[in-house]
Amino acid sequence: MAAKSGLKSTPRYKSETWKTKERASLAERKKANSGKLCSVSGCTKKRYDLYPYCWTHSRRYRRYGHPVIKLPTQGELRAIESAIKAWLDNDHLTTKADREAFKRNWSAGQQTIRNHPSFALPFSRLQGHSGYTQKSKGLVILSHYFHRQGHSLSDAMLRYMAVRLWTEFKWRMPEGSRKGFQKERHLFMNTWSGTFVLTNSGFARTTTEDRVIAWERPWYVSENPRDNLPKPITKSVTTKKALDRWSVATTIRAIGDELRGAVEHAMGTDWVSRDHRLLQKASEALGLPHSNPSIHQHFEQY
Repeated sequence: MAAKSGLKSTPRYKSETWKTKERASLAERKKANSGKLCSVSGCTKKRYDLYPYCWTHSRRYRRYGHPVIKLPTQGELRAIESAIKAWLDNDHLTTKADREAFKRNWSAGQQTIRNHPSFALPFSRLQGHSGYTQKSKGLVILSHYFHRQGHSLSDAMLRYMAVRLWTEFKWRMPEGSRKGFQKERHLFMNTWSGTFVLTNSGFARTTTEDRVIAWERPWYVSENPRDNLPKPITKSVTTKKALDRWSVATTIRAIGDELRGAVEHAMGTDWVSRDHRLLQKASEALGLPHSNPSIHQHFEQY
């Protein structure tokens, strides 16, 4: 399937002896970690699995990219998207040559995530250990988003840019994190931009079943007891089950990483810090003061 579809699979080269030792080591680490308290200030619960957080905070961390932060709202992200468009139209693209160059670069960025429509995996293969890499699973969802649902890749890239700017003003380092500043911030941005694609991809498992909605009693009485039993009246019901964000958290972040690469391919890696007018417009969109001291701190650590 992997070779036929062009999707990369996870290599299976590890021996059973290595796997046994790895499981034992993992069990010991989990046991040692479970005796410690959650790293979130004020939380008195024990840690869950290998996370530095309890079950509640680790679930939030895996689903949203941060254990305690106040999450961005749709209104905030849409306001920043409008600010980005205003910056492009009024400040960044001032000449015809600038606009033509931007169109070429933006199109080139889209090409990096415009996958072939034949990329397909069944619903069950996108959750758990299916043998495919997280990037391959992310490409499948991106393909559904673009080819099946007809959504714009520009919208997905713009959402990543909005999330990136949101972090400049409102994101902070998680308590007790074992990762560095850049890794944690990338994890948060990739989670939120990847979730946007997953939510709009329409990727779900559709099942149809006959459900009993009423019972019909016979209008006559028969000598055969079986004929006197009520008969079910059924109706075909179709339900859709979306992917669980806990199970596909790493796939979501892989999607976000693809969007990050597309934006940086189109805009460069320094597009945020290149023009202070972009940050000013984003600050105004969030209703914040024009000057935010945390911005310079973020640039120094990024």
